[in-house]
Amino acid sequence: MSGAPSIAQLRTLYQNTLTASSRFSSYNFSQYFARQAKLAFEPHLQTESGSKTANSEELARFFKDKTEELKVIRRSAEVNRMYEGPKLVIEHALPITAGGGDGAEASP
Repeated sequence: MSGAPSIAQLRTLYQNTLTASSRFSSYNFSQYFARQAKLAFEPHLQTESGSKTANSEELARFFKDKTEELKVIRRSAEVNRMYEGPKLVIEHALPITAGGGDGAEASP
């Protein structure tokens, strides 16, 4: 890359990273990579010019690193879907429909 990426390029890379992280079948991996992307991109997306503190060389390096990381996340998500395990309770929580007061679910 011959210069610093534009703010639009950074936003596109951020959105692509979030999309790739949502492709994990594992809830924990999906949430982890989305959280890490938010933490990494947030300082660079807060200003209109891209970054408050990073110069164009640092921003270009950040963009290149995150582009390579996106490729790794996409491959990892594909492998994770191939070897999908059982879902966690949080992924398909069912509402309690048995009514009553305290402890009604456990009563005979």
